[in-house]
Amino acid sequence: MLVLMVAALAALTLGVFASLNPNAPLWLRSVGSLETVLSGQVGLGGVATFTRALGLMALTSLLAGLAAYCKPRG
Repeated sequence: MLVLMVAALAALTLGVFASLNPNAPLWLRSVGSLETVLSGQVGLGGVATFTRALGLMALTSLLAGLAAYCKPRG
């Protein structure tokens, strides 16, 4: 479950960084637009895009670390 959440957050993070670049592929900027809508619903619509991207990057990294820590050891 954590790995799927990491994958989803990583896709959103990549989309936000792509939305900062006007030369990025359209499909990737569309993922950034989806993140903008989701951020607006959470109440983070007023936060700058670059700041949201850095925050998502940190959250994704922490969640990936948690997923690696919690994996079954055997």
